[in-house]
Amino acid sequence: MADIVPTTTKQAMRMAVGLSSTLLVVNAGFFVLSGLWFDDHRDADLTLIRVAFGALTFLICAASFGAALAPRLIGHLLGFVAGITAFVAGIAALAQGLPGVMGVTLLILGVVAPVLAFYSLQRSRAAWSMLISILAVFTLVTFFGAPKVRGVLHVGMWTALIAPALMLVAVIALSMLRGEYRERA
Repeated sequence: MADIVPTTTKQAMRMAVGLSSTLLVVNAGFFVLSGLWFDDHRDADLTLIRVAFGALTFLICAASFGAALAPRLIGHLLGFVAGITAFVAGIAALAQGLPGVMGVTLLILGVVAPVLAFYSLQRSRAAWSMLISILAVFTLVTFFGAPKVRGVLHVGMWTALIAPALMLVAVIALSMLRGEYRERA
């Protein structure tokens, strides 16, 4: 089994500086580019778009930093939260008369993901691999479904991309744990 090397304060500070610098550069670039885009789209709320993009990038940065320091905790926590969110979304979808298949799928995901996260925390290799698989598929579905989510929830595109971005962080964090789940001979 691979040894788990604790993250030192110096390494954590380097990661924080690197992620913060990237966050600032990406947001500064977006600020400039969105200003150019706004010249042709005067009806858009530029401030709201910039705030949503900033929130998206900040959440990705914070989750990535947490996943680098504690991949086990962050990966399972995000998987659990994704499941609970899917359960609530499934109830809302069925209550709003959206397609039944979508509502039932979200309900099933909402029940299964937290259970898998719990058993994965207990070092069940099967639960861990299924949780990664389900989150990976759900990440792709929500990424490509973001325009539909945007329309249904009446939110901006950057806001609709928060869920798939955080689930991607969860998939990566859980994948970092592969050494802990190796099959023993």
